[in-house]
Amino acid sequence: MKTDTTQQVGKYLIKVTREKCISAASCVAIAPHTFALDEEQIVKIINQSGDAPDLQLLAAQSCPTMAITIIDTETDEQVWPQEN
Repeated sequence: MKTDTTQQVGKYLIKVTREKCISAASCVAIAPHTFALDEEQIVKIINQSGDAPDLQLLAAQSCPTMAITIIDTETDEQVWPQEN
């Protein structure tokens, strides 16, 4: 069963696909007030306004498995990962 976590975060809607997370924690290192690892060492969103939007985007881009999706709430366009 696929489990996604979604939470509104400022100008972005951030979605985490737990099954893709390999616990690299690069997102936590870049945006520690937005992301944390849970008891299973899988990324979770901890604070919807924890970090600046540019840090949240950079954190998503740092994920080696692209487990974090960023959607711009003003345009409803997916910002990351970029769709072909």
